[in-house]
Amino acid sequence: MRAALGIQERHVGPVTILELSDWLVAGGGDDRYKEHVATLVRAGHLNLLVGMANVTYVDSGGVGVLVGTLLHVSRRGGRLKLLAPSARVARVLEITGLHRVFEVFEHEEDAVASFEPMASH
Repeated sequence: MRAALGIQERHVGPVTILELSDWLVAGGGDDRYKEHVATLVRAGHLNLLVGMANVTYVDSGGVGVLVGTLLHVSRRGGRLKLLAPSARVARVLEITGLHRVFEVFEHEEDAVASFEPMASH
């Protein structure tokens, strides 16, 4: 029996962090995740960090959801980045080449700081 996708939301300054857990698969909560992201974007939350340390499995549908939400957020002027993917998720990102598409961070502090605007020289 597969586990439904868990989503916990918290905020650190201007960054909304979505901590995902269990399985990110087609039909396993992916619609709930997409709607959660869409709701955040409509409310003006455009700096999204998706924590993936507790995602134990991702399939092609889950990968598609990640790419789709990245496009959704970026088309509205926002940014979506990944935080601390589990070994299994990191391997999928590498195999699919998506580790070059997404900004991926191992540490929350570094990820949150990356949303800060560049300092002017």
